[in-house]
Amino acid sequence: MNAKARQFASFNAAFAMAFEEEVSGETFFAALGESEPDPRRAALWAKVALIENRTVAALRPLAEALGVTPADEAEVRRTGREQAVEWQALPFAEVMAIMVRDYPTGYLAEFEAMLPVAPAQAMSAVQLLIDHEVAIIDMARAELSGSGDPNAPLDVYLGYVTNHHARGSDVP
Repeated sequence: MNAKARQFASFNAAFAMAFEEEVSGETFFAALGESEPDPRRAALWAKVALIENRTVAALRPLAEALGVTPADEAEVRRTGREQAVEWQALPFAEVMAIMVRDYPTGYLAEFEAMLPVAPAQAMSAVQLLIDHEVAIIDMARAELSGSGDPNAPLDVYLGYVTNHHARGSDVP
């Protein structure tokens, strides 16, 4: 987890890292769900893993067109599971607090920095990255505050990304 946005030499380098982290994120969040004893929380993690899965599917055509897909996707997925081990030891509320504290200044800031340098055919892909991160942050905020349904922002994004992918946006 990066608490501070990283700098990248080019749009392609930034998009390659974002895509790879979405791939590993799916197995990361799936592993959190599989180890969570509370069924409600396990379902929440499973939904975040689904978000990562759907986002990867929507981004894959652009990643392939740019030639930035991971060389060994199975290894990237394995790494996601390994990275989850450290987080599995943390209390659920602490994980939510980390997401609220660090994701806006890390992942979200990186994705927002990609917009001004993104080629025209990549704009909606970058917006998907931003929107999915906002949904995850909003889920964590709702969970921590105890007000509202933490599933709501995830469900809205899932509907959006499913529609986006069905339209074939960002396919060169």
